[in-house]
Amino acid sequence: MSENLLEKRYGVGSTRKKDRVFAIVIGSIALVAFLVWALIFTIDDAQKISTRDVGFTVNDEFSTEVVFEVTRQPGQKVMCDVQVLSQSYAVVGFKTIAVEPSANRSVVVSTVVNTTELGTTGLVDSCR
Repeated sequence: MSENLLEKRYGVGSTRKKDRVFAIVIGSIALVAFLVWALIFTIDDAQKISTRDVGFTVNDEFSTEVVFEVTRQPGQKVMCDVQVLSQSYAVVGFKTIAVEPSANRSVVVSTVVNTTELGTTGLVDSCR
């Protein structure tokens, strides 16, 4: 039997065409949703400020030098809070410093933080 004879006898089903259109529409919506999601997270990630502690040196009982790396958009000014902690993890020194804009995405910053007693560690707390 030929396909024409079967189509004449039973009719042509339009569900195949509807199913194909439905699948294309759903696929297109999913693709657009994914692209919007990817764009939002790419833009959000590019604007994030991240830090990495490089090291510290306890100069004496009243000062500690803290070295850290800041990654942010080139040309963006950032304010960072630096802390020095005692052996019991109490904050014994605190300083807010400005990281000036530069052409580089990452910069290494060194600052001396005055302390009220001997510090045992120095770190960057946050940047904004």
